[in-house]
Amino acid sequence: MPRLKFQLLAAAAVAALLVAAPRTARAAYTVERVVGNLNQPVGVTQAPGDNGSLYIVERSDASNQLGRVRKYDLATQSFTTFLDVAGSINSDGGLLGLTFHPNYQTNGLFYTTSNNNGTNALDEYKVVGGTPTLQRRLLQYQNLNNVFHTINQVHFRPNGNNNELFVTTGDGGTQADDPGFNPALIESPASVYGKMLRFDLTASFPSPAVDATHAGVSVAAMGLRNPFRSGFDRQTGDFYIGDVGFNTAEEVDFIPSSFFANPANPPLNFGWTSREGTIATSEPGIGGPGSPGDLNPIFDYAHGGNPLPHPTLLTGQSITGGYVYRGPVAELQGRYFFSDFTNGNVYSGVFNAATPTANYNGTNLTDLQNHTAAFESAVGGGADIQYLTSFGEDNAGNLYMVKFGNGFFPPLGQGEIFRIIPAAAINVAVNRDTGAITLTNNTNTAVNITGLTISSPFGSINPASLTPITGHYDSAGNGSVDNNNTWHVTSVAGNNVTFSEVTNGDAGTLGVGQQIVLSPGGGWLKSPTQDLGLSLQVNGSPLSASISYTGNGGHPFTRSDLNFDGALTAADWSVFISGAYANLSGLSKAQAYQLGDLNADNANNFTDFRLFKSDYDAVNGVGAFAAMAGAVPEPSAALLAAVALLGSFVHRSPRFPTSRPVITGVAPFPRQLN
Repeated sequence: MPRLKFQLLAAAAVAALLVAAPRTARAAYTVERVVGNLNQPVGVTQAPGDNGSLYIVERSDASNQLGRVRKYDLATQSFTTFLDVAGSINSDGGLLGLTFHPNYQTNGLFYTTSNNNGTNALDEYKVVGGTPTLQRRLLQYQNLNNVFHTINQVHFRPNGNNNELFVTTGDGGTQADDPGFNPALIESPASVYGKMLRFDLTASFPSPAVDATHAGVSVAAMGLRNPFRSGFDRQTGDFYIGDVGFNTAEEVDFIPSSFFANPANPPLNFGWTSREGTIATSEPGIGGPGSPGDLNPIFDYAHGGNPLPHPTLLTGQSITGGYVYRGPVAELQGRYFFSDFTNGNVYSGVFNAATPTANYNGTNLTDLQNHTAAFESAVGGGADIQYLTSFGEDNAGNLYMVKFGNGFFPPLGQGEIFRIIPAAAINVAVNRDTGAITLTNNTNTAVNITGLTISSPFGSINPASLTPITGHYDSAGNGSVDNNNTWHVTSVAGNNVTFSEVTNGDAGTLGVGQQIVLSPGGGWLKSPTQDLGLSLQVNGSPLSASISYTGNGGHPFTRSDLNFDGALTAADWSVFISGAYANLSGLSKAQAYQLGDLNADNANNFTDFRLFKSDYDAVNGVGAFAAMAGAVPEPSAALLAAVALLGSFVHRSPRFPTSRPVITGVAPFPRQLN
């Protein structure tokens, strides 16, 4: 992944801009991977009053290729589909944004933005009888000559008028140096291109607005190119915009909260296309000094290494705007987070919102920090936090980072979501060698709990080896968690995917530093998959624990190491053939893996044999498997048939294509490189 490259600037300028390098002291926060295997995710949020779920916007869906909103239960780590949208996807298109009405719990309203093969839309939905139902389309307009720089995010203003809805839009897609580009659309208060629009939800929309002349639609800001991700400061109501550059500058624009107090205020103008960032656009016929009253960005940095009129430490090609941090980590308070999709880094800086607009000059964001290396190393097992398409917030102000995948146009299933959390937390340690599970309260306060849930989609829970609160740490046990009530298990007996228990009375308590052994051994079924999750019910909301794994030399088990000794040897082959062609249909994926089901289809067959052979040769050298198989002591008569059958595949396996399908497509979103 590309990393930050400093321009060769004067030492004084460098010192002035790079106030703080990534911290080496122990931070008060860490980063966790919340969920993976997503399909090109572009957003994450919570619904008001629902602290137990995340709503994840996926741009692409394998069935209809336009997208869906999936509801993710944090306690059980399970998905349900909340909204599925039919249509076709093209370039920057797809399902792009989601926000819930502040009164969602009573009115059931939420809003989405999408681009269906060039048609931009802002839609209002209402949950009726548990099902999202389209109420009205508030805005519909066509992109220009292509599907770049589309409609973008949708927002309600914190502590503002709940009948005001804001949406950001790109300049319509045609590049500024392409024939037919019309900069007048971006500067016109009647146009919807390159704008921040305000919608009065009390207005009538018998048909969708097609421009800003529709009753109930007004322009709050203009002169934007591609405002790829924006956000209100949930504490102050100030608005930050990450606007993707053309040839010279990536920029962060700022609208103070005082501007929104009067809807009659004339639109603010950020100057595109007559200017880009803090400079006049250099393209013939479209550049110029800008108009009087145009607002400079509070921060801009070099696009592709082109010079700016002020020193800049960053180079990139596609900013992803974020949020001002207002979560539980004190040292991050007030820092504005953003990323660059192309250079792969996550940054933050501090802006003094009291700065007069006349003093905006592209260098107002100070104490700039690059968090990438620290964030990636903090994630258990490591991570590659790049290609971020969005940031998100939950109801508590925790900050989320949404990874699109491992490239500009990634295959489905590569998306991930990460979350910054306090380092002092509920921690769970899983010992790979013994399967022991230990929970520790590392917060600074006692935690009152009414329930506990352990989950593993891979089926790695062994309930027979758990020592839960029920009967052990409640009043029927030693009373160390709950000395006046009994608890009871609510999950189905023998369930390897979910184990849950609750109190029969009031809350139990985990004291500061208290540790409870949920399994002295065997509670976690060994496998290379490390997906165990644990959450506690605290004041009616789930509190997710931070999971760490120890043992096996600090590394996950390697696939095909079926005896879990940290090496791939003939002993693993003996385990493999013991499960060959056995009936594994009633086992969890983790249990079946331990009998040689390497591809998690609840069967140990020829496909798994090929995987084992490949893994063995990869570790021990080409031809090592064939040499080993001939030297393995003769197995029992029952296993001999399996060995003979599998051995015949070694010598007579048919030829299979070795090439993989090539995935092609246009780089998604803000026409990322331009």
